[in-house]
Amino acid sequence: MKYTITTEQLPNASELRDLFLQTTWAKDRSIDGIELLLQNTTTYVVIRDNDQLIGFGRAISDGVYRALLDDIIVDAAYRKQGIGQLIVENLLHQLKGVEQVFLNTKPDLESYYKALGFSKIKGLTMSL
Repeated sequence: MKYTITTEQLPNASELRDLFLQTTWAKDRSIDGIELLLQNTTTYVVIRDNDQLIGFGRAISDGVYRALLDDIIVDAAYRKQGIGQLIVENLLHQLKGVEQVFLNTKPDLESYYKALGFSKIKGLTMSL
């Protein structure tokens, strides 16, 4: 497995949209919205196979107390090869020292994230 991992070159909006189209949670995002997302993203991981974008993840954080891992996605053809783990590990490395790191996930991925050190918390998550 030889992929390029970078935290210094964001993908372009159209190639990221191609990954988002493979999801249920981000498939309706517009190019304009994705461009804004990228403009406001400072903590991220991009994984490529040659020039093809095959993985992406980002964090939203104050850099001190809280961070939220978000938009973690691996191209369907590359799943189950450890790429998601590389994304999470690289994001956590960038967030070293942040007091608490959160993520939202689907129930079927709970055990995956538990294996990466996350635990389910008691509480109430609300959305507007």
